[in-house]
Amino acid sequence: MLTDTAHGPTDAAKFILAGVGTSLGLFALFRLNWTEAHVVLPFTQVQARLAIGVFGTPASPVEATLACSGTDALALCLGAILAYPVTWRARLAGAGAGAAFIVALNTIRIGTLGRAAASPAWFATLHIYVWPAVLTLAIAGYVLAWMRFADRPHAMEDAALRDDLVSLPVWRPSRRFVLLTMVFLLLFTVISPLYLGSASVLALAGFIAHTAAVALGIAGVTAHAATNVLWTPRGGFIVTQECISTPLIPIYLAAICSYSGTWRRLILGLLATFPLFVGLGIARLLVVALPDALASPLFLVHAFYQLLLGAVVVFLAARWHHRGTAAVGYALAGIVVGILFARLLGPLYSRLVTYQAGAPLDDPQGALALLPAFQIGLYLALSIAAFVALGWTRFFAGLAVLGLTQTAGLLVLHTFASQIDLTAHVRDVRGWAVAGPVLIFVAVVNLARPRR
Repeated sequence: MLTDTAHGPTDAAKFILAGVGTSLGLFALFRLNWTEAHVVLPFTQVQARLAIGVFGTPASPVEATLACSGTDALALCLGAILAYPVTWRARLAGAGAGAAFIVALNTIRIGTLGRAAASPAWFATLHIYVWPAVLTLAIAGYVLAWMRFADRPHAMEDAALRDDLVSLPVWRPSRRFVLLTMVFLLLFTVISPLYLGSASVLALAGFIAHTAAVALGIAGVTAHAATNVLWTPRGGFIVTQECISTPLIPIYLAAICSYSGTWRRLILGLLATFPLFVGLGIARLLVVALPDALASPLFLVHAFYQLLLGAVVVFLAARWHHRGTAAVGYALAGIVVGILFARLLGPLYSRLVTYQAGAPLDDPQGALALLPAFQIGLYLALSIAAFVALGWTRFFAGLAVLGLTQTAGLLVLHTFASQIDLTAHVRDVRGWAVAGPVLIFVAVVNLARPRR
């Protein structure tokens, strides 16, 4: 697929950066006090009046607040469309049609919620679970359909470019994987009340705790489990629904749906989801058997999925630029350098960033305390694993941008905590810890000039 500047094939990484940046910019714009008061709220009230006109007066009084505006869905949809590398005429047309589609769908949402207001159970189900899922899937379907339509004029040009792509690395994230990852992560967040309060997921957590106790006993570690608590000589470890509901699940599902070449592989990959993540949940608890010299067991248990995702990303970066055993060697070298930085210089660097950002925030699991050192370590690991000839200037520019994003992000969290008593969820902090350096590294790679 060509960009509208016709400079060559579009890298999906650029789409990631542009899409995320545009969506975040729209989110921030819609959240401004002036915008909410003078644009979003009046627009929401217009939708509410349209809903009453179509569906009739609500069965019980329902207030159309800012949460009913649909602007979050609009920002996600417009961000993906405006970032897509086709002509601006096609982007603006797609954005306009998408906005109209979302407004219509959100008006129907408000109307159906008004009709269901007489039943608290039905209202809660529609409001919390059904409609967020419908909006997300509808946005994904519209964006994918629009992308296919927008790409149609360039089909012949794409075929002509394939010969030029032979020399490029074999593996690159596809647009489908990028979009499905965003959609599945959003769905994962939207339906979180469903699985975080599920008795079945809690029972699965208890099974994981008991299985880990048996495995530790076989390894010679004294351990037993009571309901969903694993007891060892190092203390008790509670396994909750949140502990086993990792964001790696939607990323894995996006990869399976994007890269399964046949229906058989797709079905096998989907069937492997449950045993795979149950196994990872058990492995997460087995780290309590590691010696204290590596890290505290509590830290390893809490940061298990963050560390695992970081390692996977480093191996993918090595696989992107190298082949065979060389990829493994570069990945291991990058991981070793990242760990050494985090262990030797991480505490000093973290104190410097925290000092610039302000007093420490509420951080029960230590995710914020780990973030600065982890991000720099991951950036170094990616740079070594891919071993791209960036030049020192671009490498340090990326490093500086990463440091600035850390300070700015922590300052924003301080502002939210002090002004509106809003604290970041630990899951979001750990997601930022991995996504930040990955996106900056991708930007540095794509801005670097090819070297021969």
